[in-house]
Amino acid sequence: MAQGCPYLPLTPLLLALLVSGSWGVIVEPEELHGVVGQTLSMRCQYMPKTGPYVPKTWCQQTAPNRCTRVVTTTQPRTAANEQRHTIWDDPEAGFFIINVTQLKETDSAPYWCGHYNASHRMVTVLRNISLVVSLGEAFLGGNTTSPKEQVTFQLWLLLLLSASRNGNSTSSFDWTSPGLLVSVQYGLLLLKVLALSVLWVILCCRCYQTMVMMEHCEYSSIAEASESLGTFNHISGHRKNTYSP
Repeated sequence: MAQGCPYLPLTPLLLALLVSGSWGVIVEPEELHGVVGQTLSMRCQYMPKTGPYVPKTWCQQTAPNRCTRVVTTTQPRTAANEQRHTIWDDPEAGFFIINVTQLKETDSAPYWCGHYNASHRMVTVLRNISLVVSLGEAFLGGNTTSPKEQVTFQLWLLLLLSASRNGNSTSSFDWTSPGLLVSVQYGLLLLKVLALSVLWVILCCRCYQTMVMMEHCEYSSIAEASESLGTFNHISGHRKNTYSP
């Protein structure tokens, strides 16, 4: 799963980096909760920068001073995939996004997201995340959005916004706004509502067709019964005329 050398031993200098995302700022551990089968999206922010590209990584902590890289970027504004993990970075905007699809209980573990220095095999931690995955409505058969659909839609929107910004560098849009992911989630909600609406229309059509077929069958049965009754009356009348004195 990991790229390159999986284990990253940390020197005393790196230990200082691990507890400090920038000078004087302590990276407090935080806890994120997910549900089995669903998709989890995380955003890691840093100071926007230009120049030589610095890869970003999503790293699972395996010991107090070691971690295994799960997925790492290789170039800006290009999604990198590793099994169920996707990472996308925009250094000029100053953030990267990690998506984990089809969550499993075994995904529960401490993780770091941060800058990866390949030559020194060091990670500068931006967020220290403890992921907790548990059973929930999705596992019990609840109605959820397809994880692949979520990742595709989010990455498509991010790439579209990035291309638009490259075409118009004077745009006043706030590319570091936290509302970006909120907009993505609203889009996913809209897709779910549309899908449910289509399903409701299909069910209504089927119910209508069933009612029409039942009415047709009932009418046919009544017609056959009436025809049979008329034939019986005709035969009875004929017999009565035959045997009357």
